[in-house]
Amino acid sequence: MENKSPGHLFQKLFFSYSAVLILIVGVLILYSVSSSRTRMLETNQDYAGKLCGEAVLEVSRVSSDADYLHRAIYQNSSELEDLLNYFRYDTEEYLKRHLDTYASSNTLDNKDIYSYVENAYSAYPDIKEIEFISYTNNKTTVFYSENDIRVNHEGRERRKEILDGGLALPGSYSFQKEIRDPLSMRMEGCIVFTFDTGSMKKIQEKYPMAEVYLYHKNGNQVFPGADSLLLEDFQQKDADKKLGSYIQLQSVEDYIVAARLDKHTAASVPAVHIFAILGIGAVLVITGEILISSYLKRLTKRLDGILQGMDQVQTGNLKVQLPEHEHGDELDMIAHHFNRMCRELESYIQKSYLAEIEQQNAEMQALQSQINPHFLYNTLEAIRMKAICNGDREVGKMLYSLAVTFRSQLKEADVITLMQELHYCKKYLELFEYRYQGKFRSSVECGPELSNIPVIKFILQPIIENYFIHGIRMEESDNEIRIYARCVEEDLYIHVEDNGRGMPGKDMESKNRELRNNEMDTRKSIGVTNVNRRLRAAYGDTCGVFLEAGRPRGMHVILKLKVRERETDEESNAGGG
Repeated sequence: MENKSPGHLFQKLFFSYSAVLILIVGVLILYSVSSSRTRMLETNQDYAGKLCGEAVLEVSRVSSDADYLHRAIYQNSSELEDLLNYFRYDTEEYLKRHLDTYASSNTLDNKDIYSYVENAYSAYPDIKEIEFISYTNNKTTVFYSENDIRVNHEGRERRKEILDGGLALPGSYSFQKEIRDPLSMRMEGCIVFTFDTGSMKKIQEKYPMAEVYLYHKNGNQVFPGADSLLLEDFQQKDADKKLGSYIQLQSVEDYIVAARLDKHTAASVPAVHIFAILGIGAVLVITGEILISSYLKRLTKRLDGILQGMDQVQTGNLKVQLPEHEHGDELDMIAHHFNRMCRELESYIQKSYLAEIEQQNAEMQALQSQINPHFLYNTLEAIRMKAICNGDREVGKMLYSLAVTFRSQLKEADVITLMQELHYCKKYLELFEYRYQGKFRSSVECGPELSNIPVIKFILQPIIENYFIHGIRMEESDNEIRIYARCVEEDLYIHVEDNGRGMPGKDMESKNRELRNNEMDTRKSIGVTNVNRRLRAAYGDTCGVFLEAGRPRGMHVILKLKVRERETDEESNAGGG
C-alpha cells in the first residue's frame, strides 16, 4: 500500500468539513431569505388589510355624516317646513310662503334650506354638492357651494338616472336620503349628498404599496378613476391568480371597497436585507474555515507522531512510547493502547478479544432491558395532549395510571395472574379514555373462577395499542372495545373485540399465516407478532394469537393460552431466582 502523509488526510478532512460548512451556511441563508419573504408577505398582506379597513371606515364615516345631515332636517321644524314648501310649490309660491313665515316669526334667525346648506358646507368640508329633488314639481336644485346654485326642472330624469346608478361617478360618491311629511308620511322629495374622494387619496398615499378601489354596487367605479380595473375583475373566479395579486373585498352601505396587493411586490425582500444575510453567511464561512484549519493542523500533527511510532514498531522496535496527553480523545486512546500493545502484545490481543465479547454481551443485555419506546411515546403523548387541552386534576389521574403500568413492567414477575393483567389493561385503557374523551367505550370482563390463572404479563397491551393506532375511528364517537376471558377445558381464551376500521380480508389471511408460521417482519408493526411468539414459546405451538373479522365490523383478536396451576408457576420462579 502506498504510504500517505498526514497532509492527504488534512486535505480530505478540510474539503469535507468545508463542504459541510458551506452546505449548512447555504441552507441557513436560503432559510433566512425564505423566512424574510414569508415575513414580508405576512406584513404586506396585513398592510393591504389595513388599507382596506381604513377605506371601509372612511365610507362608513361619510355615510354617517349623510345620515346626520338627514336627521338634522327633522330636528328643526322651521327648516323642515321650509324644505317641504320648497318641494311642493314653484319658486314664486315658495318665496311668498317663506317671506310670510319669516315675517310672522318672533326671531331674526332665518332657518331655511339656504342656511341648512351653508351650515352643512361649514361642518363638512368634503361635501362636493347637495342636491334637492322634488317629487311634486320635478324641480331639481344643486348647491355646488353656498353661492353656486343651479335650478332646473329635470327631476324625473334625475330620479331615473339615480335608479340606474348615477349616485356613483369617478371622483365622487353620493348618498340619497328621502324626505317625508311627518304628518302624512308622504315622500315629497329627496336630498342627495355628494362627497369628494380626497380622503381616499390620502389613505392611498398612506399605503402606497397596495392599491385601493371603490365601486358602487352596480359596478360604477368611484376611485381612483374610470380607466382602472372593473369590479367584475375582482369578483370573477380565481381573480387573485388572473390579476397576479392578493385581493380583499368588503361591502359597506351601497359601495364595495377592494384592496389589491401585487404578489411579487408583497413577497419581495429588500436588497439590503439580502446583502446583510449574505454578508453574515460569508463571515460564518470564513470563521468556520479558520477554525477548521486550525483544528486539523493540530490533529494531523498528532497523527504524524503516531505514524512515526508505527514505523518504528514495523522495524521491530517495541520499546517505542508515544506521548499521551490529557485530552481524553480518540487519538490519546490510540496512543495509550499502542503503548500497551508494545509492552504486552500477546496479552493485549487476548484481553482485547475477551473485552469485545463482553462488550457484545453487555449491549445485548442493554437491548433486552429497554422499554418499548413506541409504548412510551404513545402513552406520554396521550398525557401531553390532555395536559395541553385541560390542565386540571385529570392529568394526575393519568399519571397515576401510567405509574401503575410502568411499575408492572419494572417490578412485577414475568408471570402474573389474569386479574393483574386485566387490571393493568384497565389502567392502560384509562389513559386513552382521557385522551379520546367521549370517543370510545371499553369494558373488561373476567369471572372470579378465572382471576387467579397465571399468565405471562403484558400480552394485552400491544393488542390494545394496535387498536388505538390502526382501528379507532376518530371521526365517530361510538367506538367500543370489549375484553373478556373464557376457559374451555385446559385452554384459556382471551377475546379482544372492537368495532373499529378492521382489516381487509386478504391482509388478515396474510397476517394469520405469518402468526401460524411464527414469522416476524421487523419492517412492519411487531406488537401482535411479539405477543404471538411469546405465547407460543411459553405455552406451545398450539397457542398464540388468532385474528378474525368483527361482527358487524371491526376486529376480533383471540389469545389462546394453556391453564397452569399458580403454585407450580410460583415454585418455578422461586427456583429460578
